[in-house]
Amino acid sequence: MKRLLLAAALLAACRVGPEYERPELSVPDSFAAPVATELGVEDERWWRTFGDPVLDELVEAALAGNRDLRSAAQRVREARAVIDIEGDANYPTVDGRAGVVRRKPSTAVAGGQFLPSDPANLHSLGFDARWEIDLFGYNARAIEAAEASYGLALEDARGVLQRLVAEVARTYVELRGVERELVVLRESLKSQEDAARLVASRVDAGLSSELDATRIAGLVASTRAQLAPLERARASRVHALALLLAETPVRCSERLTFVGRLPEPPTAIPAGMPADLLRRRPDVRRTERELARASAMTAQAMTELYPRLSIGAMFGWESQYIENMFSGDSLAFGAGPSLTGPIFRRRIIEAGIEVRTAQQEQALLAHEQAFAVALRDVEDALVAIAFTAERQRALQDSLAAERRSEELATGLYEAGLADFLAVLDVQRSVLAAESELARARTDRAVASIALYKALGGGWELEGDVLAPSSEGEPAPGG
Repeated sequence: MKRLLLAAALLAACRVGPEYERPELSVPDSFAAPVATELGVEDERWWRTFGDPVLDELVEAALAGNRDLRSAAQRVREARAVIDIEGDANYPTVDGRAGVVRRKPSTAVAGGQFLPSDPANLHSLGFDARWEIDLFGYNARAIEAAEASYGLALEDARGVLQRLVAEVARTYVELRGVERELVVLRESLKSQEDAARLVASRVDAGLSSELDATRIAGLVASTRAQLAPLERARASRVHALALLLAETPVRCSERLTFVGRLPEPPTAIPAGMPADLLRRRPDVRRTERELARASAMTAQAMTELYPRLSIGAMFGWESQYIENMFSGDSLAFGAGPSLTGPIFRRRIIEAGIEVRTAQQEQALLAHEQAFAVALRDVEDALVAIAFTAERQRALQDSLAAERRSEELATGLYEAGLADFLAVLDVQRSVLAAESELARARTDRAVASIALYKALGGGWELEGDVLAPSSEGEPAPGG
């Protein structure tokens, strides 16, 4: 038995199948779009760069209450428990047993004597033990696969976290953008109502025609009609934030008093190098863990071609009469090895290996594709930031020119040197330019959020927010 155990221990070091190696991907030296700096994302809490305390509060509330994130944390907890289950396969199992059986022996001849045919009871009490020695790494590969699955669940949770933070920030910025449009519209409406009163007084004095009065009245009504869609858009975003925070719309509304101004995004966002995406992006890291799991399962399938060794043992007492249960004659024990291996299943096992190998190749392609998508996301976000900033500057110049035109047209009209139609046209242009500028500023802030998301910002927070809720459970470590 000692020699058998020694041989088993030596064979257990001979794992079947190739060891997993992290793939080397072809990574460009830099992004195609211009990048302000080549520094990495230093503060994972990137939303703080907007300098908005309300946004900070909303993100923290979402990290604490969002149901999708809490569910993802429980999947991480589940995956960790599977590692413990697979790890226990390397240790002996011991089961206790106790029972009584009413049995009628066979009357067949045994040893030249007829057995008694009367029914009798058989009482038993003892322990059964079994230990499967991992000769060729079947259990070790199962542990590897479970650890990769844990990493996969962790990256899934990080992805949920990343998307959650970006969605909260984007929805909040859009909310403030809508509020800014409402401010512009209300100020324009007030200006138009003042102009309507001026026209009415001029009509009464015979200095303007009734046509001017009807035109300004139509403009006022048209501007007022634009308020309802914007109010609806604001309410819709409040409700979206309430869902993200797992709060009621009433509670969320209390957090979001009307501000009417946009949070300012940072003027430059450190994008880092393309290779940083392999370290930061949860979706890229997830596909790498998927590949590691597929590799372990391929190696595990290869071990099916080899025999499996287990050692069994039993110890206990058996007696027909319970009062003699613990006498020396009732003692029973036994131990011995068993070896099982495939004989007529080789073709099936080889087909299984082929299945796992194909799945591993698919996982590699998915990893490469995830990195390519990550590169595209960053490039798109960088281009969006550049063009939205350029558009914002152009609209600011346009608005300044339109406001100057409004001053000139109003002055000429009051002096009786211009038709009121010119004033109306300029006021429409001013309103349009201010609304477009508000939307452009919103688009620029949203583009900044998209870049932070594309860069994988925020995933370092898992130690704070992905800890399972059970008491004493350690936080995921990565």
